[in-house]
Amino acid sequence: MAFSTRIGRLRLFSSRSGNVIPRLPFRNAARLPLVVLCIVMVACVAPAIAQTVGKQPVALEARLEGDRAVSVLTVTLTHKVDVDIYPMQAPDRLIIDLPAVNFQIPPAFKSARTPLVKMVRYGLLGADRARIVIDLAAPALAGKISTQMVASGFAREFSIEIKAVEPSLFAIKAQEAEFAKRSLMLTTDKPAEGAGSVAPQANSQANSQANSQANSKAKNADRRPLIMLDPGHGGPDTGAVGLNNIAEKDVVMAFARNLKTLLESRGHYRVMMTRDTDVFVPLDERVRISRQNNAGLFVSIHADRLATATEVHGFTVYTGSEKATDAESAILAESENRADAMAGAYSVAAREDISDILDDLVRRETRSHSALFARTLLGRMEASGQVMNKNPHRSAGFRVLRAPDVPSVLLELGYLSSKTDISKLSDGGFREKMTGDIADAIDRFFAAKQAGELQGVLPH
Repeated sequence: MAFSTRIGRLRLFSSRSGNVIPRLPFRNAARLPLVVLCIVMVACVAPAIAQTVGKQPVALEARLEGDRAVSVLTVTLTHKVDVDIYPMQAPDRLIIDLPAVNFQIPPAFKSARTPLVKMVRYGLLGADRARIVIDLAAPALAGKISTQMVASGFAREFSIEIKAVEPSLFAIKAQEAEFAKRSLMLTTDKPAEGAGSVAPQANSQANSQANSQANSKAKNADRRPLIMLDPGHGGPDTGAVGLNNIAEKDVVMAFARNLKTLLESRGHYRVMMTRDTDVFVPLDERVRISRQNNAGLFVSIHADRLATATEVHGFTVYTGSEKATDAESAILAESENRADAMAGAYSVAAREDISDILDDLVRRETRSHSALFARTLLGRMEASGQVMNKNPHRSAGFRVLRAPDVPSVLLELGYLSSKTDISKLSDGGFREKMTGDIADAIDRFFAAKQAGELQGVLPH
């Protein structure tokens, strides 16, 4: 649909083809730079505005500036939005909750920082909520908040002052915010506003699958095993940030989509994902989706980063265990288990239904099957010549691997701090080979399971 915009005597026409035809009635050549500037402004801003009329706000740009005492975050939005700002501890950060926003901020902003601000992260929490997380280098609270029109009325700039404060004051304000959020969660018996939500499409898939199971006696249910793929992190939780500002959440999402497509093409399985968009899903919710849908295998996909050991590289598979196999695995599990907190989500302990507590035998059997799949996968990858970590099979207490009745593994595709691994993960041929190896291992695992070969493998 064509649209036009007039700035002074300058008129631009734009169409779906992307052609822009300027008409320059100016006789004075000195005005040409101004004309060019107007063309650039409209060409950059107007298309985004036109595409979002009547839809969710778009974040077009962001900038961060300031010093150790006061910094200012400014975000350019197409619509006015209401925000809720509060501090959180461990680590210190400011949380900005707002309605769902289509973040189109240029990638270069990912490296923005000041002496007071380490990093600014942002993303969706669900269908109707978004969050901006300001990671602090020192305790700070929100100061003056202002908005102003920009780009000839096309958009608004939302600015927030970030003012350094004494640690004691920050701690008091963070505790007050935590008490308020937790009280809301307990009184409403549901996640507090901004406490995280399952991805809309994943939630829809879960409900659809649950309904299918409830009517399985009346209909011919699909008996194929369900593979639950779990791309780690998402939304404001970027996960590890590696070389060239590559975010873990983007790497693992691309890989999970490729694996899902391959598994579905083979026709042996139903495949679901805990998230299929850039949205934050709490760790316990990922486990719940897997169990609710009676998954036959849960595969969580990640990519680590080691700032002090950039030479470390290769593939690793983790299984769940109360005791970590080594210190590095324990540190990684602790880091991954704090994903909810990094996204700014408060959580309360899940209540266990007594009727749903499985006996120790089933738990041991599930862990045994998880370990068997891990060994099957590593055997397949070794046979195909894949590069693996020096200790490729490890165990630790990952929260996403705690389903008592679903065999579960966590895959670390590689290290985003390694030039070697980043190069491989960016290579389409490499990803195709690795997804093929994983799919082959899944085939072998379920073939053995269906043949009854997994019986009697419990540890003594």
